[in-house]
Amino acid sequence: MQENRALILIDSTKIRKKVVKDLNSTLKKISTAKLDVDKYHKESKPAFVSWYESELGKLIQKIRDLEKKYQEKEWVVREVFAYAEFYQIPPAHAYVRIQERKNTPEEEREFDAFYDEEEKGYWEEDEEEKSGEGNEDPDDDESYDSDPNTQEEFHSFDSEGDPDGDGDSSPKEKKVNTAEEMTILFRKIARFLHPDKNPNQTPVDKENWLTALKHYTEKNLSGLKDILTWIQIQKDKSGSELIISEILSLHKKLKKDLKEIQKQLRVYKQRPDWAFKKKSKVEMKYMKKELEEELQSEFIRVHYEMEKLDRVLFSWKQFRRGMDGRHSSSYD
Repeated sequence: MQENRALILIDSTKIRKKVVKDLNSTLKKISTAKLDVDKYHKESKPAFVSWYESELGKLIQKIRDLEKKYQEKEWVVREVFAYAEFYQIPPAHAYVRIQERKNTPEEEREFDAFYDEEEKGYWEEDEEEKSGEGNEDPDDDESYDSDPNTQEEFHSFDSEGDPDGDGDSSPKEKKVNTAEEMTILFRKIARFLHPDKNPNQTPVDKENWLTALKHYTEKNLSGLKDILTWIQIQKDKSGSELIISEILSLHKKLKKDLKEIQKQLRVYKQRPDWAFKKKSKVEMKYMKKELEEELQSEFIRVHYEMEKLDRVLFSWKQFRRGMDGRHSSSYD
């Protein structure tokens, strides 16, 4: 005979207290990190740029001028090599043809398939395609860091579902229900975050309101739920009116946000303009010397690359002079 076992009720108070505490801790860390990022962009970076331009401005301008000349010559060389490949002729012959074409009035130029077709010369880079290259790393799916002794209880709360759901709704009905739910959620959020309802918006309020607008436009139901959960946590620090799974869902998202901000901060802290105003005179002197050496190295590098282009262009110019004015068509 099978023994009847009574259900064991779990007191969620301690679990709720822990998840709310962890969530608020993460919110505090995000707030601190954002303040650091904001301070960097508004104070440290502008101060560094001003100092950098005043202390090393002449050398910087010298490099910029050289880079501009280099880019102009590089474009000429790339065009010649592309033309040579297009017609399967030596680059020197291609250079002669291009120069003759440029020196001929536009109305007197003969048809040239490389230039006169509607499509642009293929030596030109398609910036749109170039900017689309590379795949972003997908977000890591982090699990909630709970205490080992209560891990099973967290898991059970995290998997809570809609008690009224019966799974028999048609796709069309589900779509309508989701749209209605989104509208209800958005209206609740608007009561607290809309600028007309909340004239004294904090930066965080404003950010969440803009995010809510985006989620509503993109039909992101889970995103709207997370923002509403955040609002309710601000109203009731204990989170007594929230389902624990909702708090866990928001915390999971916030931990990802924190991870991204901290990653960004680690990059900023490696830059010379980080905490620039706090640097001592000795540090500034050492930093100036380092930056000056880097700029000198960059100038030498660009100058070396320029010399290589000059040698190529010089050989083509010499070849053109040696042709004694013969028309480039004789090399067809």
